[in-house]
Amino acid sequence: MDRILIIQDSPSINAMLKFRLEKGGFSVETVETGEEGLEKTKAGQYQLILLDYNLPGINGSQVCRKLKEKEVTKNIPIVFMSAKDEDKLLQITKEAGADGYIGIPFEGKTFMEKITGFLKTCKS
Repeated sequence: MDRILIIQDSPSINAMLKFRLEKGGFSVETVETGEEGLEKTKAGQYQLILLDYNLPGINGSQVCRKLKEKEVTKNIPIVFMSAKDEDKLLQITKEAGADGYIGIPFEGKTFMEKITGFLKTCKS
């Protein structure tokens, strides 16, 4: 079973995403700060990280860069989530070294297709 970590400061978004992803057959853990996310990933046991760009403390770009620098997490796909302007988010995603992004709001079927697509692409 693929394990997904969600790093997102909104408890309600975390709950909604966790519900959807678990319903889709994934094992999901959530944290609300970048610091907690970095701590959770020390063992590198996730197949995908969904990362909010706008986090309190260290932001999503900083978290992404740190994860991509560490041997244990550098190959885990990281996907940004944000309601930001798509072009700006695409640029931020590339600069931080993330593997993609998903815009908010998340549409059910499309969201699950994107998650499955990121996992497949990164496994091959």
